[in-house]
Amino acid sequence: MKANRSGLWNKNFTIITLGTMISAIGGTAMGIGLSLVVFDQTQSTWLSAVFAVISMLPGVTLPILLAPVIDRVNRKRVIVGLDALSGALYLLFLVVIRRIGFRYEAYLLFSLVTGCVGTVYSLTYDCLYPDLIPQGMAQQGYAVSGVIYPLAMTVVTPLAALIYARFGIELLFLSEGALLLLASAFESQIDYAPPERPRRRGAPGEYGREMMEGVRYLKREKGVRNIYLYMMATNAAGRGNSLMTLAHFGRSSHLTTAMYGLLTSAEMLGRVIGSALHYLIQIPEEKRYAFTVKVYALYEVFDGILLFAAYPAMLVLRFVCGFLGVQTAAVRAAATQSYIPENMRARVNGLFEVLMSLGAMAVQLCAGALGERFSPRAVALGFAAGSLLCMILLIVRRKELVTPVYNRNV
Repeated sequence: MKANRSGLWNKNFTIITLGTMISAIGGTAMGIGLSLVVFDQTQSTWLSAVFAVISMLPGVTLPILLAPVIDRVNRKRVIVGLDALSGALYLLFLVVIRRIGFRYEAYLLFSLVTGCVGTVYSLTYDCLYPDLIPQGMAQQGYAVSGVIYPLAMTVVTPLAALIYARFGIELLFLSEGALLLLASAFESQIDYAPPERPRRRGAPGEYGREMMEGVRYLKREKGVRNIYLYMMATNAAGRGNSLMTLAHFGRSSHLTTAMYGLLTSAEMLGRVIGSALHYLIQIPEEKRYAFTVKVYALYEVFDGILLFAAYPAMLVLRFVCGFLGVQTAAVRAAATQSYIPENMRARVNGLFEVLMSLGAMAVQLCAGALGERFSPRAVALGFAAGSLLCMILLIVRRKELVTPVYNRNV
């Protein structure tokens, strides 16, 4: 069934899409650059895992502390200000590393600071974005957002790896700082008036009660809760597998940094094509649950066998995962974010961010430790098997809870 997209590209949606694209380009380049420089300088999966975990620490506490605030403030002003602040931080750290060179402790501190900013930004952006999608266009809107980062990674990842190999990390810091400032300028042009909400009295107990409303919501809405728990599990397993893939390529005598970048690009190219298809053709409401379950199972199996495959087969596996995975991600985002009441989004999504961060941190550290003793292939296979088991328990065996969330008009 073809979708009616005539009303999607209004001013606000166009601006937020452009701003997100600019941020995605710089963020992708910076992400691959930081991963490469830390592993290259330390040659340790454990230290690489610690570095990744440090950036996730803010995700454990800040969403809970700030979610009630974000449910009440002007979210546009927050994302504009945080993009500008992030741009300034990257440019400042560029000056620092030009003077002191690579210092692992300095990179850890920088990761913690930018992790704090990124956590608040992500939570605020996820709450604002649904309000900028024209009514009735949720699936198409999330299909567009789903293609942005994959497209950036497809194009930017190999380019960033080449820039890093030839010029070092400094040029990537400069580019990211400039792009974030540009994104902030674009986002400042959004026309957004936050809905009127009752003023908060400021009593300490009231703040806690507001946050507990999010907990009670997830207890009551078991379908949303199970979806979020599985996303925590599969995201954590994916983080661990990404570290194992980096270690597998870094220790191989015939697999290069450029080939690692191309592998990531293959997955992202699949996501780009999958998002384009999802934008053009809607998955019928009654088939969304069945479609996502099949894709989840396939994704976990492909993750488990990835490092056992020859390199050309790796490219095919990642392409297929990207092609199918982005479609389930768009279906899930549209379903859950339209299902959760607007005035509860920050609190519920904040709890989700905490779950995601806790799971990712635990698995990253576990992967780092296991990677020092066992082969990356064995560790990655174990994580994929665990994630598949979680999918069966939370999504398949609880079909009656999850189906109403997916199979509804968004």
